[in-house]
Amino acid sequence: MCFLCYNKIIKLLLKIITEHAMDKLFGIIDIGSNSIRLMISDGKKSLKKYVETTKLADGLAKTGILQDAAMERSLFAIQKFVEIAKEYNAEIHIFATEAVRSAKNSSVFTSDIKRLTDKEVDVVCGDMEAKLGFTGASEGQNVCVVDIGGASTEIVCGDNGNIIYGKSVPIGAVRLRDNCGEDEYKLQTYIAENLKNYGTVPTMDKLVAIGGTASTLVSVLLQMEEYNSNLVHNYKLCKKDIEKIYNQIKNTAPKERSRIKGLVAGRRDIIVGAAFELIKIMEMLGFEYLFVSEKDNLEGYLMLNKDKWQ
Repeated sequence: MCFLCYNKIIKLLLKIITEHAMDKLFGIIDIGSNSIRLMISDGKKSLKKYVETTKLADGLAKTGILQDAAMERSLFAIQKFVEIAKEYNAEIHIFATEAVRSAKNSSVFTSDIKRLTDKEVDVVCGDMEAKLGFTGASEGQNVCVVDIGGASTEIVCGDNGNIIYGKSVPIGAVRLRDNCGEDEYKLQTYIAENLKNYGTVPTMDKLVAIGGTASTLVSVLLQMEEYNSNLVHNYKLCKKDIEKIYNQIKNTAPKERSRIKGLVAGRRDIIVGAAFELIKIMEMLGFEYLFVSEKDNLEGYLMLNKDKWQ
C-alpha cells in the first residue's frame, strides 16, 4: 500500500473516531407501572435498550400507595440503569408515568431516587404520557397509537405528527389483574366501563400498538426463544391471533405458563387481562389488525426534549 493511500485511510479513521467521540449520548429512564426501562441514544436513534420488570404498581389499585417491596425493586433497577448510563458517559434523564403520578406516596419514592442517584424525576401528566407514545411511534402517519401500560392506557390519534385526539385512562395490565383477576365477566364489565371514558375517537387509517402487551403477544405468536425486537417492530398483528393467544394463555394454569415460548416471567400474571383489553379496544376502534412498534415513549421523550438539553 502506498504511503498516500495509507495516510488517507488513517485520516478517515481519525475523522470517524473524532465525530463519534463528539456525539452526545443520552440515557433515558422510563419508570413504568410494570417495568423500568433504559434507552441509550445518540439523539437520533436508539443504540441500546434495557428492561427490568419490577411491578411498581403491585397493590396500587387496592391501596392507592406504592408498596415498600415494589419501590425497593424499582429503586434497585433505577440505580443499576443510572450506573449503566454513566458507563456510556450519557446525559441521564428520568421520567415516570401513571403509577408514580397517581400514588399518594409518590414523593417518598421520587425523593429516594434523588437521594440515591442525585437525579430528579419528571412525573409526566396523562396528556403528556399520551403525547410521548404518539411522538415516538407515529412517524408522521395518519395513525392511532394505543399504549396499554401497567396502570393506564393511552389512545392518541394524529396526522403528519399533529395530535388531533389524545386521552389517558387509568386502566392497565396490573390494574386489571388486581381488580378482575382473569375472570372474563369481570374483565368485560370493568374494561367496558373504562372504555366509555375515551368518548368518540377519530377514525384513522392505521392502528399502532406500543408497549409490553403488544410486543409480548408477537413474541408468543412467533414462539420466540429469545426476544428479537427487529422481528417485533412493524409486525402486523391480527385480532384473531390475539384472541387465539388470549384463550391459549387463559386456559393454561399459571404454574404451566413457563412452557409457553415467548411469554416472559414478568408478563405471565398480567397478559390475560391486557390482551382482552387490546381486543376490546380494537373492536371499539373498528380494526381487525394493528402494527406493533418498538418505538414508544422513550423515543418520544427524547424527541420532545433533546433541543432544550443541547
